[in-house]
Amino acid sequence: MEYDDIVEKTATGVTKGLLDWSLSSIKALAQKFRDKELAFIQDEETIKVVKEQLNSGELNFYKIYIPDEKILFLAKIGLTLRRLENNSERRKNLRDKVHQKYEVRGLHISQFVENGLLNRYIGILIENLISIQDLKDKIMKLLNEIEKYVLFVKAQDVERSVIDQVRIKVFANSPSIFVVSGISAGAEIVKKCESKITLLLTNYELEKISSERKENLFYKRVFRD
Repeated sequence: MEYDDIVEKTATGVTKGLLDWSLSSIKALAQKFRDKELAFIQDEETIKVVKEQLNSGELNFYKIYIPDEKILFLAKIGLTLRRLENNSERRKNLRDKVHQKYEVRGLHISQFVENGLLNRYIGILIENLISIQDLKDKIMKLLNEIEKYVLFVKAQDVERSVIDQVRIKVFANSPSIFVVSGISAGAEIVKKCESKITLLLTNYELEKISSERKENLFYKRVFRD
């Protein structure tokens, strides 16, 4: 074998070795970062469910429109909460952990995804699509300022308080879409408030998404001639 061939093969082998080492190191670092990111959950079974969401079609769809890694992570938690719907103890534990670490806004982003509300919200935006960038901007504005555009009704809320909160949020922010969402006991309160809210929001049309445990009202602003 010629000297030049030996040098070339040696260099190729060293380069390949370095590339393989670098790739495995990057993968190891990424895994370590993910494990650290999930450590706050403190439940191995729940962490396993979170990891399973990494390759879900829904999360891959969100990756196109949500460039913020923290918000994308909260979306992944939302998908996990949905998967835990039949395990109330684990679901409550995860919600409590998210609330402690990411506060109310973080929990609400996760809940918005959990309840399938982000999917429908995006669907409504697409109906009047201007551009992909405009769609991304509107999605990010919603998630960054979710308290302005969504009211999450809790079991302890009373009708008068719910209606007052809707009035304050809508009149202060004039959203193109406003969502009122309730689960279980909260869903019953939303049902009781629906007619009064609809009378209040005269410039909006209602789209309702109901299920056995959930009541979600999408109020879409109407521009009249």
